[in-house]
Amino acid sequence: MKKTASVLLLFSIAASAFAADKGFAADKGFYIGANVGQARTNTYNLSTKFNIAATGLVGYQFNKNVAVEAQYSHLGTITATGGGSATIAGYGAAVVGILPINERWSGYGKLGFDSMSLKISDTGHTANRIAATWGIGGQYNVNEALGIRFGYDSYGIGDSTIQTATTVVVSAGVVYKF
Repeated sequence: MKKTASVLLLFSIAASAFAADKGFAADKGFYIGANVGQARTNTYNLSTKFNIAATGLVGYQFNKNVAVEAQYSHLGTITATGGGSATIAGYGAAVVGILPINERWSGYGKLGFDSMSLKISDTGHTANRIAATWGIGGQYNVNEALGIRFGYDSYGIGDSTIQTATTVVVSAGVVYKF
């Protein structure tokens, strides 16, 4: 966790050093983005080691305070305590509330749903679950088109045949507005 926080802090400082003195993010329009981070799943029969997670997203910002996003997430591979492994991936959509702090910085919160699949390698079983997803974070706008994000997201995984669980992701990424 300390390593992730350090990387996020250095990323923000580097972006500040290279950014122009004036300018801010566009208040509306389409955008695309990608995040990379660490995922951790909390359930008693799966390991809780950190995995690399990646997310690709598309969104539309209606005004300076509201956006919607759709995303594909690959939350990594986890191993069962008795052996075997499972891969977590899926799709989601969320409404994003944005709180501008100044011309460069904003905070955000998002709430939506995800449809995650947990594919178990040794049995071939796939557990699908549609669940609520949420996240909080911040964004530094390098210029009107490019932003750097950092966030904390929570996803529901599992189904009625196996234990349900939650996977949390701490990530950093970029968004590009058209």
